[in-house]
Amino acid sequence: MTNQELYKGIAEDGLSLPSTMGIFPSSKDFVFSRESIEKSLKSTDYFQLINFDLIEIDKDENGAVKQEYQLVVSYLEEEFDVNLYVVDARSNDYSEFGFGNMISDEEMEIATQQDFYLESVMYFGNDALDSFHLQLKIMQAIVENPSIVVDFMPYRLLSGKWAKVTAESKIPPAPSYLYVIHGVYDEDENGDRLYWMHTHGLHRCGSVELEMLNIKDGVEQMNSALDMIVNAFIKPDFRSPENEEFNIGYDGLDITFCWKRWEDVVKDFPATIPGGYNERQPENENYEPCGVLLAVQEGHTLTPEVYAATIADNPIFFISDQETERMSALAYQRFESYKKAFNTYFNPEADEENYYRFLIKLGFDVDHEMNKEHIWFDVYGINENNEIFGVCLNRPYAVEGLNEGDEGLYPQEMITDWLIYTPTNTITPDNIYTID
Repeated sequence: MTNQELYKGIAEDGLSLPSTMGIFPSSKDFVFSRESIEKSLKSTDYFQLINFDLIEIDKDENGAVKQEYQLVVSYLEEEFDVNLYVVDARSNDYSEFGFGNMISDEEMEIATQQDFYLESVMYFGNDALDSFHLQLKIMQAIVENPSIVVDFMPYRLLSGKWAKVTAESKIPPAPSYLYVIHGVYDEDENGDRLYWMHTHGLHRCGSVELEMLNIKDGVEQMNSALDMIVNAFIKPDFRSPENEEFNIGYDGLDITFCWKRWEDVVKDFPATIPGGYNERQPENENYEPCGVLLAVQEGHTLTPEVYAATIADNPIFFISDQETERMSALAYQRFESYKKAFNTYFNPEADEENYYRFLIKLGFDVDHEMNKEHIWFDVYGINENNEIFGVCLNRPYAVEGLNEGDEGLYPQEMITDWLIYTPTNTITPDNIYTID
């Protein structure tokens, strides 16, 4: 298919790529067999197994694949066709893969000792995040205690401990697990850098990949904006068609973007820049459908860098109700682990090298189209009723009677997110298992 046909298929027919992931056991004694795989899939309460077939394989076609299965499962009132493959663990090179979360040296070492891993291939359904969660559940139902998970779409390795905790939860992981943002830059003789920031992983979600081109300033802010936009584009209801304006936030004025096909944008830049024509040959992955993000002000398209100062000043970013509910549910579900960490590690008198900082985000009802305003607090106490004593860190936009620096006692029910800054890491509801 031509790119023209691919753009049309993505926009009109929901065209997407299948999602390919693999899971490695944590024991060399683990045996993949038809009987054990089928038994695991039938006995799980994650989903319902509707059909399971062993497929005869042609060993001459792909010697790395030792077994193949086709199954149909029902999950959240939707049916999915899934292909499973038992693959020689030495058949792939992961040296170019990044880490999607904290993977221990032990997990990596155990993974390298495995003879085989299980690979799964499936098309996502109506909700990409739920589909991704299901794919994890299918693999973890078979490999109950994995060492690592390989996500071939964004070229990323994931912790086996994270995969187990996430698969066992009813709450999906963060949308950021569906994609990765790669930053490529050129540096001139003066040390100035020119960035090209682009995603991998959105094609399986039924979206074009997204990118920012020719970025010189505000790289951190542009990465934050790209993250916000991608998180929205994962959901079809929030995905903007090409050339149409959409807002991602507000700071007194709307923060507005649109996207255009790379073919219509790169012609305006030198061919040699990162992401220029020289990197857009048909044999390259970067040739495939991709939308270049541009700022829009008073009907004119501009470089996204015009929003760098605005984003640095902590504007209100628009987050869907569905994502807010997911974040809140996960933070609430794992609050006991947060409280345990607080009681273990919080010491206001600790020096900077040993200080654990505890933050919590609370949702306040407001008389505004946002419905809720979410505000961060420094936490200095949690009582036996799980009420949080905190100090307001942000300047509220619409919460009357609350100001930056105000102290208060708030119920657990207001929690929408939390963070722990340790001396070496940032702990979230997603990775609290690493210190729990």
